[in-house]
Amino acid sequence: MILPNKYISVLFSAVLVGLSQHYSYLGFFSWFGLVPLLGIIFKENNFFNLIKYSLIWGLVYHLIVVFWLANNIGTTPFIAFLIMVITVLILSLNTVLIVLIWNPIRRFIPNLSFIFFPTIWVTVEFIRSYGLLGFPWVSLANSQTEYLYLIQNAEYVGIYGISFWIISLNIFLHRIIFRKQDFKNIIFLIILILPWFSGFIIIDKYDKKSFKSKEVLETLIMQPNIGLVDKRDFDKNQSSMKNLIDSTLKNISTSTKLVIWPESAMPYQSIQNRGVRNFLNDNLFIENLNLLTGNIIYNETDYFNSSVLINKNGILGTYNKRQLVPLAEYFPFSSTFKSLRNINIGQANFSKGDKDYVFELDGYRFASLICIESTFPEINRRHANLGIDALIFLVNDGWYLNNPEPMQHARQSIFRAIENRLPVIRCANTGISQIVNPLGVIENKIDLNNFGTMRHGIIKNNNEKTFYTKYGNVFSLVLLVITLIVLFLSIVNYKKNE
Repeated sequence: MILPNKYISVLFSAVLVGLSQHYSYLGFFSWFGLVPLLGIIFKENNFFNLIKYSLIWGLVYHLIVVFWLANNIGTTPFIAFLIMVITVLILSLNTVLIVLIWNPIRRFIPNLSFIFFPTIWVTVEFIRSYGLLGFPWVSLANSQTEYLYLIQNAEYVGIYGISFWIISLNIFLHRIIFRKQDFKNIIFLIILILPWFSGFIIIDKYDKKSFKSKEVLETLIMQPNIGLVDKRDFDKNQSSMKNLIDSTLKNISTSTKLVIWPESAMPYQSIQNRGVRNFLNDNLFIENLNLLTGNIIYNETDYFNSSVLINKNGILGTYNKRQLVPLAEYFPFSSTFKSLRNINIGQANFSKGDKDYVFELDGYRFASLICIESTFPEINRRHANLGIDALIFLVNDGWYLNNPEPMQHARQSIFRAIENRLPVIRCANTGISQIVNPLGVIENKIDLNNFGTMRHGIIKNNNEKTFYTKYGNVFSLVLLVITLIVLFLSIVNYKKNE
């Protein structure tokens, strides 16, 4: 029977592309992993079957990529599993949406509709990164961090340009395999090779020495490796804090100006408390030493998950996290309906920050974003466009004891470095902490579930900005406009012929 073969093809495709997101050395699976799916939906004329196959693919792919949501030790197993199921269901609707948009276009221009499939896919992927449920984590591009030449193009087209290349490659592989159109091989070769060639040129134009300087802001990054259970135990947390301070003092040098601690390094101690500041003054701060750390900042009505720069003279700057995690850091719509905060599924009930912020220290400028914000290209681009010398990410992946979540999260910082040609300093509680240079090369790292320290000298960027930093997702916006125009013409044509 042909029916089981179709299901097998859809499942096989979803598994291939899903695995490409787990192991960087399997990233090439996504280059051809969509071909079995395309072989089904490009032939399928039944509308409901199109929906069915796209939904099955979306469910399996997203389940493979984010199954770890069910392993969240910060809440009950049932709630963690429920959140995972809801997330997979919502994300899978994006795959259905792609087919819903493509289907009328196929009827309008049946012989050329395949050309617009990558455009539609990337448009939906782009839109999915915004709003209440924004989640660029599952973008196809994130499977490609192993291929440095290829992803250098993100300086111009962002991650969505990389996704466009992946879909286009699959499309033309499908045409060659299923349509036997050998004359298209030249187009296939161009699509395959061009981004690698341009990536080589981009890397070649950068002089690696330009990322070095004698004048630096000497920085010490601490990975304390404090488990979530210990972090929530007040007595153990006090002991961990003492160990963190002692380790910091042991590892600083006379030239160290900035110490970086991760998100939630001080879960019970708000720096707004004078007693906490006095404690740090007495036990940590020596002359010319500054601390950047995650902390809870509050006012009369709100609590914020924040990055705080502080020294013995007081608080020098604060950034309040703007991209909160639904059902973990806040309950959706609770800012409007305050009573929703009374629903307790283990969420923190933070409020969203309302502005971007640049920290300044000794003439150096840097942004300090928090946890999942490192996965959102736009918020990083906005900060880079303010003129900074480094992107610093304060992270706590201690909710998940093992990979793949920490690995998936960490490698996305490679794209942020390339997009903006800025060094990325990632300071995580339990790992993975790492230094990524502007070419996307990981220069130093501390592995998962390890205590450790790293040093890095932040150099001045001289306000140099990439095309992506200045203009953002122009490539994606062009694809969005093309999608809307072709969809509109397709619908008009359908109405006319009704």
